[in-house]
Amino acid sequence: MGRRVTTIGTVKVIGTIVVIVLVGMGVGTYLVTRPADRELDARGRTWVGRYERWMDKTQRQVDRAIVGMGPSSKEKNARLIGPLRKCSASFARIGEPPPSLDAVQEFVVAACGEAEFAVEVNDRFGTVSLATSSIHLREAEDNLRLSRSELARELAPTQP
Repeated sequence: MGRRVTTIGTVKVIGTIVVIVLVGMGVGTYLVTRPADRELDARGRTWVGRYERWMDKTQRQVDRAIVGMGPSSKEKNARLIGPLRKCSASFARIGEPPPSLDAVQEFVVAACGEAEFAVEVNDRFGTVSLATSSIHLREAEDNLRLSRSELARELAPTQP
């Protein structure tokens, strides 16, 4: 009789462990696969507003430089591309994004790096570097677009 009680106790313990593991797996699966909370607090909404104003201005500067730069005037090129010299610094002034928008910031940092490199190349080599400057400006433009797309994706409502 003593052996039978031990076997029943062991089965109960194993059953309890299995139930706990299954419940834990269910909770874990829910936590990992649930839709992300895409609502921003007041600070996050403020950052998005600043980002959008910064983005509009910066996108215009990049577009103006891409369209207007040419082989005829070093001074004109410098005037067109010059505002992009402080792209990173101007973006840093809008503050840190909410954690859910870190990818937006990464694309902007890449865009500013490309734009600032284009400015450096233009400063150093003038109109001779027009092709290289243009390539980097177009990369900056692409990264700015990716940044906007990422923001839209992150803020889009989740589908039920």
